[in-house]
Amino acid sequence: MGGARGTRTPKMLEYERQAEERAKEQERMQEERDRMAEEQARLQKEQERIAQEEYEMEQYYESEALKHAEELRLHELEMRKHQERVRAHERRLQDHEASAEAFARVIAMPAKPGRDRQISFFAPKRTGTNGNGINGVNGDGPPTQFPGV
Repeated sequence: MGGARGTRTPKMLEYERQAEERAKEQERMQEERDRMAEEQARLQKEQERIAQEEYEMEQYYESEALKHAEELRLHELEMRKHQERVRAHERRLQDHEASAEAFARVIAMPAKPGRDRQISFFAPKRTGTNGNGINGVNGDGPPTQFPGV
């Protein structure tokens, strides 16, 4: 190999320069790889955070939907109970009205002739010992509270 031992030939200098360039290029490539790995790790972390938030949101909305469904079920139950109470009240009211109408018809019904007793809201008049009424009326006529009937 020509030349002195400590001397560098232009070819050797070129190889050293190329080697230094390759080393710098390797260093730049490694730095790029490191940056890309950091970016990849950051992206992965961000994706995991998003996935966790989505999971939590799904859990929240599912829980809210279940709560809403339960509230709706309870509301419908309350509505059915209320409607049953309203229907029962209306039945009692109709029964009462029917009873009141029947009672009013009974009260307004004229006395049948030949009845021994007539219903009166007034205290009965006391007569003599033979049971005859006043002025010869024997009690078969209309009650005194309905004169002229």
